[in-house]
Amino acid sequence: MTERILSGTPGIKQKRPVKNKRIAKLQKSRTERKISMPKKSIRKYQVLLAGAFAIFFTGFPHIWSVYQPYVMEDVGWTRGQTSLCFYIYFVVFVGGNILGGRLQDRYSPKVSIVYGGGIFTASLLAAAFCLRPSPIGMYLTYGVMQGIGQGMIYSTIISTAQKWYPKSPGFASGVIVTANGLFGFFMAPLCKNLLEQVGIQKNLLLVGALVGLSWILSAVFVDNPPEWSEVSSAKKEEETLSYCANQMVRMPQFYFLTLTMFLGLIPYMLMSPLAQSIQTDRGISVSTAVAAVMAGSVCNASARLVVPTLADRFGRILCVKVVLVVTGVSMVLLATAPVSVIPAAIVLVYGCYGGIMGSFPSLCSRIFGMRHSGENYGYVMLGLAAATLCAPLISGFFESTRISGEIFWAGALSSLLGLLSLSVLRRKL
Repeated sequence: MTERILSGTPGIKQKRPVKNKRIAKLQKSRTERKISMPKKSIRKYQVLLAGAFAIFFTGFPHIWSVYQPYVMEDVGWTRGQTSLCFYIYFVVFVGGNILGGRLQDRYSPKVSIVYGGGIFTASLLAAAFCLRPSPIGMYLTYGVMQGIGQGMIYSTIISTAQKWYPKSPGFASGVIVTANGLFGFFMAPLCKNLLEQVGIQKNLLLVGALVGLSWILSAVFVDNPPEWSEVSSAKKEEETLSYCANQMVRMPQFYFLTLTMFLGLIPYMLMSPLAQSIQTDRGISVSTAVAAVMAGSVCNASARLVVPTLADRFGRILCVKVVLVVTGVSMVLLATAPVSVIPAAIVLVYGCYGGIMGSFPSLCSRIFGMRHSGENYGYVMLGLAAATLCAPLISGFFESTRISGEIFWAGALSSLLGLLSLSVLRRKL
């Protein structure tokens, strides 16, 4: 009787069957997941490892300083021309993250990884043949193409890894971002030896081939969890925390989150180019200065995993706040502390940079939801691009007095303003 009345009533007859089908589909999906739980447990580790392997090679631009002297000597470019390759990459990288996140949302992570990985590989292979008197070809390949390709991979893999670890997204994104930070530690000495033995062109071709292998492996394993699309589409109307990029940019939380990233990264961007010279200028031995920079690289990579993992347990806002406090204190120490404290302060600044880069992907997902986290985090990374562009301007302003410590006081002020921005953000959550 109920079925006849419903089916004969205009405007209602399709509601009950559709709802029942959705419920049945969800129940079947949950049953299948319980049966295949061991298989899914293995699968999520495959996703994490394959994704980390691909992200490992996105750290390649961070060792561009190793290549710079060889490029300047072989091709005859100025220091400014060679440095511009890195800055172009960093700016375009943010756009690649946004594009990759959009492709991931519209199609699948595999599509974004295949296209992004192909562009990334082609950029290095093409760059090997652009070492000519004019740097335009290198700007287009190493700068623009690499930035787009890497960005598409970066945001996609971080977002997908978090979906496989819904209870510990900080750990998942931390593992992925840590792989990016480890590239310089492992590959900088190897690439330097290869540059001396085979030259720049063959070096770039070899790295390009390894990049191709990494994204192919990643595309095989990295994809959304099997239940993600089913549950999300069936409960789309009930999902309350799922903001797309168009919605996010109209929210004040987005601007305070991006501003916090910008202000939190400025101290590292100011300190990093001076990390070795500021020590030797104050009488610290070259060996000690180099050891401090190497220890800072290890601390940077470790913090990318440790800080977001702790954030899963103690809260993301709290952990970011602690990182900003430590950053500010370290910058004050660089400006005022005795010489013996300087190396330790430099290591702490490196670690805080890693803590911010590791924490913000999961913090973004917590505020705006995980459905569109790839594209959303791409927009938040505008804070990274702004810090990369503004730091040289600030450094240039303080160039004549940097030994007196004014540049480090500017970094401490930036950390304080970052704390204020984070406090406002917390009140709006």
